[in-house]
This record gives sequence, structure tokens and C-alpha cells, in this order.
Amino acid sequence: MNRRSRIWLAVLGGAFLLFTAYAGAQHRHGGGWFSSQEKNPAVAAALSLQPLPIALGQFYVGDWEKGILFTTAQLALIVPAMVLLSENSSWGHHWYYDTDPYRRSWTTAERERFYYFIGGYVIVKVISAFDAGYSAERQNKHVSLYYNEQTRSVNLSLAIPLSREK
Repeated sequence: MNRRSRIWLAVLGGAFLLFTAYAGAQHRHGGGWFSSQEKNPAVAAALSLQPLPIALGQFYVGDWEKGILFTTAQLALIVPAMVLLSENSSWGHHWYYDTDPYRRSWTTAERERFYYFIGGYVIVKVISAFDAGYSAERQNKHVSLYYNEQTRSVNLSLAIPLSREK
């Protein structure tokens, strides 16, 4: 990995860590960006489908663990794909930067590896979008599953209305 790729990866990683630290602190203290009770499943799915490798739909719903998991999976797939793309393309490079001036195309193995990374990234994005929409829908129905680390117990809560308003 060249120096420019390392710098770009460090900046992206730092921005992600700052975002999750600030938003997580706001979420734990009951305020901030995502404090509304009702979550729109379509918005959650759309936020997960945006092109950046961040699972914003899970963060919007308030499911921080899955958000970090999906974001890590997306970064693990898109970063190697972008490194392959930068090593095998002539975007922004001049002929005197190339180490092998006779190489003009991708090898079959590199092309297949790139397609696997991009295909995996798209699959993780789609799963993330479905999960975010489902989580928002489940949260709106007032069903929640919570793990308490101090008591090491799982709490399942279900809000059932006892009277219907007409």
C-alpha cells in the first residue's frame, strides 16, 4: 500500500471513529442526532444504501453494535478493492510513476479478486439496508431485546396496548 492510500485510510478511519464516539455519547445521554422515538424504515434503509462504507441506517435506528459490525465489514471489503483499483488504473498517474511500463491491463486473478470484493460489498450493503429497515419497524412496534453487561442478562420487552382508541 502506498503512502497516499495509507494517509487516505487513516483520515477515513479517524473521521469514522470521531463520528461514532460523538454520536454514541449523544445516544447514551438521551439526546443528539438520533433521539426521536419513531423511526422511518424507508429512511433507515436509504441511509444504509448510501454509497459511503458506513452503515448509517443502523446508527439512525440506534443499533450501534450492528452499525459498527456492518461498517467494519464494508470497510474490510471496499478498502482492498480500492487498493486494487488504484494499483491497476492510470487515474492521476503519469507514465514515469509506473513500475512496469509494459503492463497495460489487469491480470485475471486481480480482476476476479476485485469483482469478489465489490460483489461482497454490495451484498453487505443490501443486507445492511434490510436489517436497518427491519430494526426500525421492530422498534416502532415497541419490541426490544437488550443485553445488560453488569448483570449479564438479556431483557426482552414488548409493549402491548391494553385499550384501543377509536
